[in-house]
Amino acid sequence: MNDIYSYSDYRVFLKDFYDRQKAGRSRYSYRTMAESAGINSSPYFKFVIEGKRNLSKATIMKTVKALELDEREAEYFENLVFFNQAKTAEEKNIHFDRLISSRKAREFPLIKKDQLEYFREWHHCVVRELAVMADFGDDFARLGKLVHPPITAAEAEASVDLLLELGLLTKAEGRYKQAEPILTTGHGVSDYQVIRYQIRMMQLAAEAFERSRAGERMTSSSTMGVSLVTFERVVRKIRDFRAHLMEMVNQDAHPEKVFQLNMSLFPLSRLVGDE
Repeated sequence: MNDIYSYSDYRVFLKDFYDRQKAGRSRYSYRTMAESAGINSSPYFKFVIEGKRNLSKATIMKTVKALELDEREAEYFENLVFFNQAKTAEEKNIHFDRLISSRKAREFPLIKKDQLEYFREWHHCVVRELAVMADFGDDFARLGKLVHPPITAAEAEASVDLLLELGLLTKAEGRYKQAEPILTTGHGVSDYQVIRYQIRMMQLAAEAFERSRAGERMTSSSTMGVSLVTFERVVRKIRDFRAHLMEMVNQDAHPEKVFQLNMSLFPLSRLVGDE
């Protein structure tokens, strides 16, 4: 079964599912697929895949049965169908948020210990994004200039080489591709390279006040008094919100620019009663 969570178009998912079944069973056909869904129309799924027909609420449930999706996969598939078939921007936004929420429980791939070299220089993460966004060929000078603040051609080339070596980028037919669209270190990482990377990113955030226009950045600060119980709840909310944003960005089919999101929650006082 193809990973349904990697799809942003349910028709493409259906086509890939059909092709996989056909490759494994030569006699598998659109009739077979329709029969397994309890639909009395042999070319039904062929028309759906070609965009000539849409799925309804009833046929979504029948299709889920044919695809043998579990409960969470079925929820994602249903939201994906409604998102793709939405006729207005308002409908699309509603179903997009539901789509993201249904993906949120999925765990993101973790950076392995032998890949922590990725965090040695702040620009490696930027190059990892730009390499798949910009068709720069082997013009590393151009790639370096796209980074903001810019890096040298040698630094850009070394960064790409490292990402390939670590398996975070792959290259085929002259194009770069990310091995995983979303990466994370998980919670509570104490490796010094990661901490140093996070510090550098906070420094870049401060420098952005001078380097970037107001419309290109967003900064907000809040000082609040909370109990330790509420603190834990706030941390969970921040983690959920970050996961939601990561999934939203992962659904963006046409990225144009690399942004950095920093989230910090830290004490500005000692615990009252411990003076």
